[in-house]
Amino acid sequence: MSLLSILAFSLIFGLMAGASVDKSHILPVALITAIILYISRDKISAREPAALSHVDAQQNTNTASGYYAWPELGQFAFAVDGESFQEAIKQLLQENAIAPDEDSAFKAHILTAHLIPDNDNPCDSNAVRIDINKRTVGYLNREQALSFRRRLDEKALANQITTCNAIITGNSEASGETLSLCVRLDIELFE
Repeated sequence: MSLLSILAFSLIFGLMAGASVDKSHILPVALITAIILYISRDKISAREPAALSHVDAQQNTNTASGYYAWPELGQFAFAVDGESFQEAIKQLLQENAIAPDEDSAFKAHILTAHLIPDNDNPCDSNAVRIDINKRTVGYLNREQALSFRRRLDEKALANQITTCNAIITGNSEASGETLSLCVRLDIELFE
């Protein structure tokens, strides 16, 4: 974020505050806003590319135009480790009206998954995040992420978001009470 954009935004914010409260508040509000933005400029700049990718994801919810789409295999052999993301996966089920049938498996409802290289991940700069309908449903493990990134490099798609088809499956635990949800991707397994 440049100093000029910080000053412009601060002035606009100050003018809005002054117009709504009192003209004497314009300069103090603009100054405080400028200081806060200046101190936070690195964090704001780091978030701008991610915000743009989420805007693109919102515009391309139904179609994957603008992203490389992995070839459809129709196998859904790759299971994403989404144990920590069960709530997000449940919300996807509710949003897409996917209901379990008698066999505790979900009817085939194909969704579009976005495979996003997450370079700013604090735990692993090689992380690859899996999002469906603007919700994170899991990450590739370290070995899978490295293999996936090599695959991206081979296709000259380094650090780009790609898409593939996905389905949600469910397995009942032995007790029959807990339902474990899993996202399966229609993509070649990672070596």
